[in-house]
Amino acid sequence: MIFQPQNLILTEGSYLLPKTVDATAHSSLCKAIFSELWHNFAYQSSTLTLREADGFCFAIGNAKKLTTDGFSYAINIEREGICISADSRQSLIHGMMTLLDRIHPTEIDGALRASVECAVIRERAVIPVRMAHYCIFAKTPLWELRRFLRACAALKYTHVILEFWGSLHYDCMRELAWQQAYNKEEIRPIIEEAHDLGLEVIPMFNHWGHATGDSVNGGKHVVLDQNPALQSYFSEDGWCWDIKKPKVRALLRSIRRELTELCGEGDYFHIGCDEAYNFPLTAESAVEICEIINDINREVRQEGRRTIAWGDMFLYRHEHYNKPRNYACHAPSAEIERLMLSHLDRDVIVADWQYEIEQAPVESVPVVKEAGFDCLLCSWDRGIPQMNAVISTVKDLQIMGYIHTTWNSLAQGGYAYLMLAAIGGFEPRVDRYKRSAMQTCTAALLRKLMPAQGDFQRAGWRDLQAH
Repeated sequence: MIFQPQNLILTEGSYLLPKTVDATAHSSLCKAIFSELWHNFAYQSSTLTLREADGFCFAIGNAKKLTTDGFSYAINIEREGICISADSRQSLIHGMMTLLDRIHPTEIDGALRASVECAVIRERAVIPVRMAHYCIFAKTPLWELRRFLRACAALKYTHVILEFWGSLHYDCMRELAWQQAYNKEEIRPIIEEAHDLGLEVIPMFNHWGHATGDSVNGGKHVVLDQNPALQSYFSEDGWCWDIKKPKVRALLRSIRRELTELCGEGDYFHIGCDEAYNFPLTAESAVEICEIINDINREVRQEGRRTIAWGDMFLYRHEHYNKPRNYACHAPSAEIERLMLSHLDRDVIVADWQYEIEQAPVESVPVVKEAGFDCLLCSWDRGIPQMNAVISTVKDLQIMGYIHTTWNSLAQGGYAYLMLAAIGGFEPRVDRYKRSAMQTCTAALLRKLMPAQGDFQRAGWRDLQAH
């Protein structure tokens, strides 16, 4: 099991999953994906047929329906059946994921079956906003994107941020995508499944640095490696968008509209704005950049969404911080930090990515909070102490939530940290966990979410075998 609910009362006995299960449920669960997951989590020994019913509930047999009592959902597992009740569609889906997580193998007369321990479970998250960030690279297979989204749903994330790195064909400019990129009709059904699984998909496109569609270590430029005549859209080295120019702003506006239509309804748009290397941040240019971002923010607001931006360009690495060298802060001075945070619209959400900090509180967060901004603290797969510092800071300082970023490291064991961050959304600390245990649990989860069916490439998360 992945999650250990904080409000768990084990009772006597187990519910043995019949080979064929008839259940009633809210329409949000009456989707093919939930029957598929049931079959997989039950070790392919049980099939689920769902019939629509009123209310945010799921019921098998004659188990008593419990009140949520201020929690997000309540699960009652008895020998005669199972009942989930919830306060919302998303809570009901999270309750279903908790139930699936508790199914374990049972051998009956030499045959593999599945059962669930009888229990009463009530749960609500410690951190209400739990986001994951995922990059779709030119070589990212679509099955991997689908599996990642299923993993985020099973781990009860609330949002997933999708960033296409030259991997999606746009109508507004052909050169924004490599020739082997995906078209929208290939991506759309995967996003629709994510919606069915209770995830809000947040579109992202970097509006300042990373204009190359690649990391600074890769050297590729998705636009200029195809059409050097488009140089005037960028800084001289190509790394940043020249967002002072009206034609660049118009292009970014068109990109946002296309991504918003593709990703569906939602409350946010992530505009990036990180690592604007070689951009000369002076007092004058810092204010000018903030005014440009504010204009973009107003446009995003008119589209019914809130703007999320990475925080590194707005923040200064103060000498009084514990281990200041570990902080990802790219404002050149405390004065530039003050100017930017004072001129930036307060309804912009600052995503503060601090991957290397091992001690809570993460000291840049109070700076963001005291300046009047909602803050999302961001983690990566740098270690359990670093993850615990993020989770503890989010909880103790009562900020908006967190974003767990995955970048290019899922194939190096990053899935374990995706799971660890998810657990941190429901527990106050995560330093009692070990990375090796997270890896074995993650491997077991992925086998259930999308069975590899003997395909070496789709098994686990590495392309190569190694000790």
